[in-house]
Amino acid sequence: MKKETSSQKMNTISECIHSAVKAGYTRDFFMNDQGLSYNGAGKVYLPDEVTIKNFYRFEGESDPADSSILYLLRTHDGARGTLLDAYGVYSDEQIAQFIKAVGEIEKHKPGMRTELSRYLKIGIGALIAAGAVFGLFYKRRMGHSRRLVAG
Repeated sequence: MKKETSSQKMNTISECIHSAVKAGYTRDFFMNDQGLSYNGAGKVYLPDEVTIKNFYRFEGESDPADSSILYLLRTHDGARGTLLDAYGVYSDEQIAQFIKAVGEIEKHKPGMRTELSRYLKIGIGALIAAGAVFGLFYKRRMGHSRRLVAG
């Protein structure tokens, strides 16, 4: 949960929630008639005030009614927490409509950030090396020109 990617293996909802809490997702979000909230919030969040940082889907072994989805959410004012819903035909219509209206979902494939980071580092390293070689070439070239002109 450190990087908010799905690369960690989560076997149960409770493991996932525990990991989310350790990563700072401490609020238990819920839906009411006005929107998303949490106990003690004193306000309600609309879909454009929320980012889905990640989500995890759990499927029941033998009963489709056991399927659920856990959302890791961050509000525009920095509140982070979880929202749990049933998955599929048993999902809460109010939650489903809210989630569909959220414009920002940051779910990443496992390892995606690592790959991008690695390629970015390689690219920056290549640019620095090319700049150093060019600088040496330019310095030598300019040194020879000055000696020829002066000499």
